[in-house]
Amino acid sequence: MQRFKLRLLPLALVSLHSLTEMSTAQAQDTVQRSEDVYSLAPVVVSGSKRGETLDKLNGATSVVDRLTLDDAQVDSTMELDRVFPELYMSHSATFLFPIITLRGVTSAQDFYNPALTVYMDGVPQLPIFAAQSLLGVEQVELLKGPQGTLYGKSAQGGVLNVVTHKPNDIPQFAARAGVSSRDGYQLQAEGSGPLIKDLLYGSISLLGNDANGDVRSDVIGSDKLGGIRSRAGNVKLRLTPTGSSWELGLSAGRDCAKGDQEVYTLFDDYKSRKAYVLPNLPEAYRDFYQKRCANSFAVNGQHDFDLWRLSVIASSQRVRTTRYWPLDAYFPQFSEHWKQNTQEVRLSTRADQEEASSRAWDAVFGLYRQEVDMSRGYQFDMVLPNLYRVMDSSSSNRTESLAVYGDMTWHLTRKADITTGLRLTRDEVRTRFQGDMMGSAFEGRASANQPTWLGHLAAGYQFSPSWRGYVNVAQGYKPLGYNLAPSSVDDAEGYGRERSISYEVGGRYSGLDVRASFAVYRVDSKDVQLYGDGEMGNQTLRNVGDTRSVGMEFNTEWDVTRQWTLSAGGFINDATFRRFEDSSACTGCNHNDVPLAPKYSLTLALKGNVRLGSSVLRPQLSVRRTGAHYFDSANTLRQGTYTLVDAGLGWSPTRNLELMLYAQNLTDKDYRTYGFSYGATGNFAQVAPGRTVDLTATYLY
Repeated sequence: MQRFKLRLLPLALVSLHSLTEMSTAQAQDTVQRSEDVYSLAPVVVSGSKRGETLDKLNGATSVVDRLTLDDAQVDSTMELDRVFPELYMSHSATFLFPIITLRGVTSAQDFYNPALTVYMDGVPQLPIFAAQSLLGVEQVELLKGPQGTLYGKSAQGGVLNVVTHKPNDIPQFAARAGVSSRDGYQLQAEGSGPLIKDLLYGSISLLGNDANGDVRSDVIGSDKLGGIRSRAGNVKLRLTPTGSSWELGLSAGRDCAKGDQEVYTLFDDYKSRKAYVLPNLPEAYRDFYQKRCANSFAVNGQHDFDLWRLSVIASSQRVRTTRYWPLDAYFPQFSEHWKQNTQEVRLSTRADQEEASSRAWDAVFGLYRQEVDMSRGYQFDMVLPNLYRVMDSSSSNRTESLAVYGDMTWHLTRKADITTGLRLTRDEVRTRFQGDMMGSAFEGRASANQPTWLGHLAAGYQFSPSWRGYVNVAQGYKPLGYNLAPSSVDDAEGYGRERSISYEVGGRYSGLDVRASFAVYRVDSKDVQLYGDGEMGNQTLRNVGDTRSVGMEFNTEWDVTRQWTLSAGGFINDATFRRFEDSSACTGCNHNDVPLAPKYSLTLALKGNVRLGSSVLRPQLSVRRTGAHYFDSANTLRQGTYTLVDAGLGWSPTRNLELMLYAQNLTDKDYRTYGFSYGATGNFAQVAPGRTVDLTATYLY
């Protein structure tokens, strides 16, 4: 899904966060098809860790830029499925636990381990922070299929790599303000430029969003449950003397979100949008509340030699979460504190050298270390008919990963190349917990470690200047570990490593008017880690069996005229359990569908750039149809096929100003995003927001 025409935009516009929409009047003067369009610099995918260009990668990757994100009103990672039609995204209960499915590989019921790892400028984000605001984004890269050799654990589905703008010597400022349905609003601003000429550069980005839900409860006294409010900010410093071969960078950010999302309807009554809250629930236990605050810091540096580039990055991330909500006659509540430190040293061949195109080989080698500490307190109270503490527990978990990796490409001819990669990781995990379940004490302590080898082999061939084909075999894994939400002594037993291998054949076409990519794949996963289908809050993570996912995906763009572009993209997929051995989670589930893995999805979109005198109109229409899928391993809770329509109209009366009217879920379609069974009480669901209309004004300087 790469919009090649946008390469003609000035760098100052392309690199801005959230506000490049306002540059569309300028863009219309420059974004024109021409015979020399392909002489422009190709798109560089930083996720390859050595700056490979998109048209040379031997694997499926999609890239979208800032303008594309703004057109789709994407302000957070959890909205990226609007611009990546091959991606399915939702959340289980709250924004704390995102559900990400790609190629049938899904986080499903594994709340703390999404199928895709989110990276921000090369820094892995904690799983509890996978859903976050997007600030200062230049482009987002979706690397599809297992990325284990370059990225290690928890990347079986792929990697979402967010690349933000590096401040430079061009002063830039942008601001956006908007209002939306249900008294929502958004405020964003950012600026960047030189602090000391030819030496030091800086940037600052700020964001405040309020998106109320539309689930109602007469007991609570609200008709706006299910929303989220975000406040985020980021500052950057970049030291790079003009003409030097080195640079240093520093970034610091804070992202806080709170909401009342963990509200459920009865599974078969979701269209009423009526929250399930007992009318006799004591008032002190009628509150839905989730809050997460994350502080992130990173330092990075690089130095260029004749052939090599040495890169170093170190990061620290701290996340605190609080969560409580009424559930039938119960009131669960917990708090968590996460700490992550990472370091990576990387040596790669330079892609910016003049002789790079004639080099016989390219390579990247790296050392990586990651440590994650998590502490958790959990209480589960029965509040009807009387207050009684069912469970009270505390726990701490620690994981540490050390890895060495290498990836090399041999350019056999000017048209053919072969890529091989290898990674060795040693994972060490520890857990300690104690608690009381209905008067019975339990506690546990355990540790384990395991090495993991991962390999990668790919080959590509340039059939013509426009056509490239490739084959790709890659491995991924999730390490062994322990349940992060322990509820019994059984959680000291832990679970084993999950492994996956992917086989892929694909191709890309880049013509003057048409761009296209496709891939056919099979992903086999062994010893899949899933929670059992027991009582909510008292489940144990374990290895349940094996899965296989087979399918195809595609993306196409066609410039029908200079003013209109038509695109289509999506996937067809069949993901099933080939072995299911955990009777506590599901009986007779062999050959069942993998939960939260739709059979197909198809997105059709039309965008226009129409000049009217001195102003510009940018209409757009998107239609996405998502196939049926299940929410549970037993395949009893099903969401049928549904179609969503989004539409927008941008108007640029001047070069620096744009007004955008945008409607999401234009037809007000009702559909479930999550479902579960809660014992004898029944089945519950979360319903997606209905029609939402936004009106924004963006100013760019």
